[in-house]
Amino acid sequence: MRIIFSLYLIIVFSFAKILVVNSYDEKDQCGMPQLNGFLSKMYEKYSADDFDICFLNARVATKDELHQKAENILKNINKYDYIVTFDDAAFKLVGIPASKKGKQIFFSGINIPFSIYEKKYHLNKNLFSGVYEKLHIKEILTTFNKIKPVNKIALFYSKGVGEIVKNQILTELKNTEFEKKLIFIECKNINELKQKTKEINNNNEFTLFMPFTMSLKTNHKKTPFYKLKDIYLKNIKKPDISVNLVLTKMGFLGFGGVDFFEMGKSLGKIVLNYPKNPKPKIINAPKAVYFINAKRAKEIDFKLPEWFIKQYVKDIVW
Repeated sequence: MRIIFSLYLIIVFSFAKILVVNSYDEKDQCGMPQLNGFLSKMYEKYSADDFDICFLNARVATKDELHQKAENILKNINKYDYIVTFDDAAFKLVGIPASKKGKQIFFSGINIPFSIYEKKYHLNKNLFSGVYEKLHIKEILTTFNKIKPVNKIALFYSKGVGEIVKNQILTELKNTEFEKKLIFIECKNINELKQKTKEINNNNEFTLFMPFTMSLKTNHKKTPFYKLKDIYLKNIKKPDISVNLVLTKMGFLGFGGVDFFEMGKSLGKIVLNYPKNPKPKIINAPKAVYFINAKRAKEIDFKLPEWFIKQYVKDIVW
């Protein structure tokens, strides 16, 4: 059973040993499952008082606001034994500068390979351990293809994290049968998202879609994904691969992807093992898992064969 913890935006306690910096906010579909999984493991040894937890709110904050938040966090960085970051923004803005001060960094959910960060920022690899967010998208599409042959795939994205995920998917699918089936659809605002989702729904060449417009600008402000989801669900009556169980609970079909809770839990294991074996350890996210929103499947008339349900599906949302 998955345990969901109540979290607080903690104002720096002097007794905390571990700083946790989450790239997004307390409702985020990617960051929160990782954080919950991490804490579920860490609480085997630590208590809540051992952690300070900060949220950068990177999906909606401006660049200036993000840098200011990061600077404020880094002012007190020396008081912590370990620094833990979730997703790329926290890793880049807090994890990397903290490593330059000799701090041990543990990360989860980066979509840009660590080797790229290492080369670009001249990092000391010995100071980093964590879990890379491999999406296992090739395996997922191969399984989907057995149920319904894949023609074109509409991959919606926006600048920022959405573009990073888009590039990661392209990398994972390079030289596969699915590479040329990807059609990238950039959306710059909500009106574009509304228009383009309707166009994809009406185009029979598209078999499925992937919703990676992680935030969009509206009247000079950014709107996070959980406020955009209903546009997809209303306008597109086709299956999706949204690579996240939380999105499945939001109403998407889901189908399969990364288990973010298990990814966070894997990071917790690395941190707990570190005092016994203080060597850098970077691993891929655990293998792909399959999850289905049964209500959505019925709504879009997507038939799921019995063999798929029995052999593959881990979670069903009704």
